[in-house]
Amino acid sequence: MKPYFSIIIPCLNEEHFLPNLLKNLNSQTFKDFEVIVVDGNSEDKTVKVATEFPAKYPFHLHSTTTRNVSFQRNLGAQKAIGNILIFFDADTQIPKNYLKRINQTFEKRHPHFLTTYIKADSYKPSEKMFASFSNLFLKIGEIFKLPFSYGAMQAVKKGAFFDVGGYDVTIKFGEDSELLQKIYKYNYKVVVLATPRYIFSLRRLRAEGTLKPLIQYLQLNFHILLKGFKVPSKIIYQMGGTNYDIKKVENVKYSQMFQPIFTKLKKTIKKQNHDAQEIIDRIFSSD
Repeated sequence: MKPYFSIIIPCLNEEHFLPNLLKNLNSQTFKDFEVIVVDGNSEDKTVKVATEFPAKYPFHLHSTTTRNVSFQRNLGAQKAIGNILIFFDADTQIPKNYLKRINQTFEKRHPHFLTTYIKADSYKPSEKMFASFSNLFLKIGEIFKLPFSYGAMQAVKKGAFFDVGGYDVTIKFGEDSELLQKIYKYNYKVVVLATPRYIFSLRRLRAEGTLKPLIQYLQLNFHILLKGFKVPSKIIYQMGGTNYDIKKVENVKYSQMFQPIFTKLKKTIKKQNHDAQEIIDRIFSSD
């Protein structure tokens, strides 16, 4: 019997992060899913941790020597038997009712592509501000059909996924948003939920120092907006859990950096959407 969801998790050296997501999946109130971990020939104990985990769901591990997040996601999609694919990053975490709410939305609203707002993986004001900033762009993208979405959680109907060609393995950055761009081009239905929210890991910002990855991320997104998804070859956006084991935090106040941008964006939304105040309230809530 086919599972409702096929959950696909690309991994590279994620022995410390993957178990948290697998535990979250064990605790889900909705049970009709399979899990597919696609490992990129990890050098740590990722494979051992995955295979020995006491999963309460059908679990499959596939390995490849190709270390490419898009390739690994596409490989997982090829192996999947569910009609709806959910892509998680290995460091993503979800509340126990997450899949149930996603299931209910697919049954009632019938989207082809779905994602949700995020919560930061800490209660630090600066990191909560980052999450609010991301949620604002998710809502703006939905309103104006702009391709912005994190690959940390994307749910796609299998037929639509293969119809648009899946993830582009040649893209060095923004393959997640590029998938959404193709979804829009094919006039498929997109839904962005304010709740439930998944927990988004900010380990990259902590490990590399806050400003460096943030500036790089902004530069890459501006490049995509102006010149498309083929970023310069010198750009390296690495996957792999071992890149983020060392934690250091710069004392950067996102509120000071982003407040002028927030003000302008909120004014723009108010002009374009009569439900703007409700949208803004949801974005900036911590639920």
